[in-house]
Amino acid sequence: MDLKTTCIILLIIVAMTAFSGCTGTTGPAPQTPVLTTGTITPVMTSILVTAVPANEIAQIMVNNFGLDPSNGDIYEFLGTVQVNEGAYQSVQVILRYPDSQEYVYDAGGMGGSNQTLKPFFLYPSDHYMGTNPEKIIALDGKRYSTVYRPENGVSAAWIATTDTLISP
Repeated sequence: MDLKTTCIILLIIVAMTAFSGCTGTTGPAPQTPVLTTGTITPVMTSILVTAVPANEIAQIMVNNFGLDPSNGDIYEFLGTVQVNEGAYQSVQVILRYPDSQEYVYDAGGMGGSNQTLKPFFLYPSDHYMGTNPEKIIALDGKRYSTVYRPENGVSAAWIATTDTLISP
């Protein structure tokens, strides 16, 4: 080999060693991610349950509860009783006062082929004026307590639902 070729080869080797660090990365090499299967821990959450409205089976619509508006001397509870579903041989409207005194109106059979809306008339004793009795609807001997619900802002209704059974 001649001197010229040897110098060129040495020059190339020196240049390569001088510039060999310029294209590399400095510091430690980054680690490659390792994919592993981990255990999944379930998160316990509460389940939201929306109450389904109970079926309305009957209602009392009140026309007057107090002194007779025409002459003001008779304490009365007047209105209509309505059966929403089913047929019953006996439908009763019951007022039960805190001293366990009850006033009962039997509207007879209702529902099915019978009339499903009938008027009722109860005349409690005058000494109960100013007290609020429990309103009960009895359907074939099964008593249902009622829940007050204003109707259209002008009249009052007490509703019996399937979940308000108070006696078999």
